[in-house]
Amino acid sequence: MPTLDTLVIYVPVAVVMAFTPGPATLFVLSRAASLGRRTGLISAAGIMSGTAVLIVLAAAGLTGVLAASPAAFEIVKDAGAAYLVYLGVRAWRAAAGADPFAGAPSSAIPPGRAYRDGIVTELLNPKAALFYASVLPQFVDPRRGAPALQVLALGAVFSALASIALSLIAFGAGSMMVRIARRPAWLVIARRVFGAVLFGLGLRLAAGRAH
Repeated sequence: MPTLDTLVIYVPVAVVMAFTPGPATLFVLSRAASLGRRTGLISAAGIMSGTAVLIVLAAAGLTGVLAASPAAFEIVKDAGAAYLVYLGVRAWRAAAGADPFAGAPSSAIPPGRAYRDGIVTELLNPKAALFYASVLPQFVDPRRGAPALQVLALGAVFSALASIALSLIAFGAGSMMVRIARRPAWLVIARRVFGAVLFGLGLRLAAGRAH
């Protein structure tokens, strides 16, 4: 298991990574601000489930394929970008009334779909996979036991911090949405704005500039 000295160095790095804006944080922000706190929290749970999968893959050494293969990285990056663009277009259409779930601000999409979208968004974020594959091993000491278990422990610390960050974002943006929802015209604008955010994020990811 990681030593206290290792954690003293690792935790600040993990905090910065957890609170740095990126596809996961902007995705949860857009969902909570346009669809409500509950949808934001469910989306965050999906993100964290995807994170758990990536951490397990990192512990097994599988995410190292992305670090070693530019072609694999590009495929995952393009798939993730396309998915974010799709979510952005869907959110914009929902704001225009094209989505049959568009009427209820706090439950505009089924919980299962919100959760699934979070999982897919995280799994198709290649830079998240690279973080677990390249950064976590830097804090592993083979003399302290099985490297895979150390990666899992470090990943658990990061997951806890990221869960706090995403929950704060969901609560904050969701509270803002409660005020916006009192005026239907503002709600439509908010959904369109955050649909555009997801669309633009997808384009940035495709261009290789998203973090």
